[in-house]
Amino acid sequence: MVNEFKVIGFDLDGTLIDSVEVWLSLVKKVLKKFKIELSEKDIKNQFYKETDEVIKALVPKDKTGEVIKDIKKERKDKLFLDRFKLFPFTKKVLQDIREKGIKRATITGNDSEINNFFMEKFKLDKLTDYNICTGDVKNGKPGPDMILSILGIFAISKKELLYIGDTVKDIEMGKNAGIKIGVVLTGVLDRKSAEKLKPDFIFEDVRDVLELI
Repeated sequence: MVNEFKVIGFDLDGTLIDSVEVWLSLVKKVLKKFKIELSEKDIKNQFYKETDEVIKALVPKDKTGEVIKDIKKERKDKLFLDRFKLFPFTKKVLQDIREKGIKRATITGNDSEINNFFMEKFKLDKLTDYNICTGDVKNGKPGPDMILSILGIFAISKKELLYIGDTVKDIEMGKNAGIKIGVVLTGVLDRKSAEKLKPDFIFEDVRDVLELI
């Protein structure tokens, strides 16, 4: 084994779940309704946050309440929810990791409502050993709270945990917690942007993680 990782933690959106473009389309749709124009890059840069925080960062104060209300209504629409898919390789990767005797966790900035939806829709509780979201801790990304919680739950040292994500805040969270961090290019970062942030590993997608273990 190249690295003695006992647990691998995964972000959800853009890492295990093909969802970035789905979220982007929803936010753009609602912003257009309120005549708010923003670049896709500016919107994606906020995707590590909970929905309310994303909107507060993007929208003028006098419109945030209405926009948040509209997004929460839109995201319950079945046609919207049906667009979320696991990446086609996700399930096999998680199964292969288990077969190697390594535990798997999901560590996401999603709120509990969306996290629970993903757990149920994709049966991720059957594919992983533990799941934690931003609502389970005092400080979400880029704070280290979720990582530190995982270390405690599994009673492991920092060198025994690898975290895989796709955003700037994923990298910052890993560094703040003092653990190894890998970035996949299936989410919001391209290779050039990822290289500037200097994570420990850069992967095309989560399948590349298997080469480490």
